[in-house]
Amino acid sequence: MRFPFCFCLFLSMLHFTDGCHVLGHSEFKEVTGYTGGSVLLPCSCSDPLSTVETFNWNHYYKREDQWTEVFQDKKYKNRLKLFNQSSPANLSLLISDLRKEDEGDYNCYTSQTYTYVRVTIKGCDLDQNKPAAEITGYSGESVVLPCSCTELQAKPEQLTWTFTAPNKNSEEIYPHEQSERVTGRVRLLNEISPGNLSLQISNLTKEDQGEYRCSVSSQQHINIRLCVQEELYFQLICLLTHKPAKHREESTTTQHTGGITRKQPQILH
Repeated sequence: MRFPFCFCLFLSMLHFTDGCHVLGHSEFKEVTGYTGGSVLLPCSCSDPLSTVETFNWNHYYKREDQWTEVFQDKKYKNRLKLFNQSSPANLSLLISDLRKEDEGDYNCYTSQTYTYVRVTIKGCDLDQNKPAAEITGYSGESVVLPCSCTELQAKPEQLTWTFTAPNKNSEEIYPHEQSERVTGRVRLLNEISPGNLSLQISNLTKEDQGEYRCSVSSQQHINIRLCVQEELYFQLICLLTHKPAKHREESTTTQHTGGITRKQPQILH
């Protein structure tokens, strides 16, 4: 009875020292990510019980025509995560805070096998074919200046909003407020979609009237013209100062017409 038990134990030991054969050896996988987001590069041993002595993730730089180990590359600092500590056969790589330069070919390489992953990164591009927008706002109210990436899941690597008043130089109002005039009155509306770059300006004044520019790079921007009116307040003043006369459905006299009795309203001044 001892011989079969020892034999099975021996086979089990062979199984655990067999090493990692990468699932999908020498195959190409494709994944897509968005700037500012994360992407998972899949890689795992074909046998979940196998052990991994050494393995590397490398990124191919076409310009230098060479492979570089990602964990030795400073541009990936604090942006990489492996899963092999909790699951030794899972060699997948998570890259966060994606940038356009992260695009390209990667390989997961063990001492015996390897697999390739081609990563495509979609960035923030503005639709510059649209004509310059003209927005009207009212003093004391809020207004939204529209601007967005063509890919709403993409976050721009840089973003600036500038304002140019008539006959004055332009000034940055987001993310750095160069004028105390707009302090606490501007905010982005991108809580849900990182590609929504629209800017809200509250408590409008006539000084907010002028040209606004949303820029994600030196080559990509859109312009918006804002006109601030006080018409809304004039309408409210007119409504408050011209109240209609009150009528009471009571009368001291009645009028008979064709057998129909009608009460004459009494106007109260």
